[in-house]
Amino acid sequence: MYQYQDYLEAYGRIMQFNKNKSEPFHRWYPFVEGYSKEFIQSIIEELDEKPQVCLEPFSGSGTTALELQTMGIKCFSFEVNPLMYLIAKVKLENDYAIDKIQHYFEFIKQERTNSNIAEVKTTFKTLYQKEGLKKWNYNASVAIAIEKIHLAIKLIDDDKYMELFTVALAAILLDVSNLYRNGKCLSYKKNWKDRNITEAEVFDKFDKKVNEELLVDIRNNKIMALVHNKKYLYHEDSRVGIQKTVTDNSIDLVITSPPYLNSRDYTDTYMLELKTLELTHTNEEVRKLREKTLRSHVQIKWKDTASIDNQLLHETLRELERATREQTMWNDSIIDMVRLYFVDMKSIFSVLYKKIRTGGKIYFNVSNSAYYGVMINTLEICASIAENEGFKVIEIRKARYLKTSPQQKNEVDKLLEGVIVIEKGIDQ
Repeated sequence: MYQYQDYLEAYGRIMQFNKNKSEPFHRWYPFVEGYSKEFIQSIIEELDEKPQVCLEPFSGSGTTALELQTMGIKCFSFEVNPLMYLIAKVKLENDYAIDKIQHYFEFIKQERTNSNIAEVKTTFKTLYQKEGLKKWNYNASVAIAIEKIHLAIKLIDDDKYMELFTVALAAILLDVSNLYRNGKCLSYKKNWKDRNITEAEVFDKFDKKVNEELLVDIRNNKIMALVHNKKYLYHEDSRVGIQKTVTDNSIDLVITSPPYLNSRDYTDTYMLELKTLELTHTNEEVRKLREKTLRSHVQIKWKDTASIDNQLLHETLRELERATREQTMWNDSIIDMVRLYFVDMKSIFSVLYKKIRTGGKIYFNVSNSAYYGVMINTLEICASIAENEGFKVIEIRKARYLKTSPQQKNEVDKLLEGVIVIEKGIDQ
């Protein structure tokens, strides 16, 4: 039905954020998901003419907007997660002064030294070590050291620099905690109870992040940005934000990678930072944040009964229903999640069709999924949704193959991750 092109060699090495981990600015925070800046560069290079206005509906840590900014290309971007929004905002700032960074850095070091904190309080039960708990995210000494840095940062009288140092602190939190990112969630490190990180070691990790990355990258930056994409970054759900912010028929290019249909709640993935930095204050705020995210996870029991008229999706849902009659469901919201994920995809493609000019293109990076031994052909379902909205699907590029979970391996051995190349043709 769709033309597939083999990009396994070309894309296999650039479809992961890992390649950004040593790149200036991109390396400031150890992001997990997303693609590298080379992927964006490859797209711009293949276009007949340089785009003037781009759009990224799922900003993440700001890779697309930042790379386009270095090329002098305006980019609207949207991000609902407050941590990711903060990181993108800080990376997109292009007016830092070295002397001010050094001044505020010395201020932080002085303030944290003078700070006297006996314990750290929070509404989140297992965040900090205390008597009566069986597990905790931070040992008491680490929690106090983090709080001393955090309090000092919050005393900075310039928001731009306060946010810069907050990202530096965010970048070391997982390392000094008792947790690690384990696929879809946070898990406890091996022998975590035996870890003994001192206050001095926490301070040292923070200082190295500032000295060896932030200061180095800002000092060595020779690119004079012709556009300032921080102005076009919005802390909003793109399903509603694009409609009210972006002018119709104004977008030349969309480069994006929405959350995959893998039951991963990206709120959970970055929960440690969200809680520690007080970007969420209560469990109720966490729940409200989850409700704003794309419906690609089952942390919320979705009650919406909406569906879309799509034959391939209907066939897939029927297969899932048959499979769940024969197997024990590990979560009874899986089928609802699959159905509503594509309701959200339709919302995205619907608003994109209004905003993209005739001849404009979308590069849509997504992966197939599997549940109960049933393969969800996310690539083709998304392609068909785009077509139903009026777009033309040029091709689906095979990027790389991903392993399935152990539960799916016997029925579905591997999953294709790909890039759907889409164009808005002349209106009929």
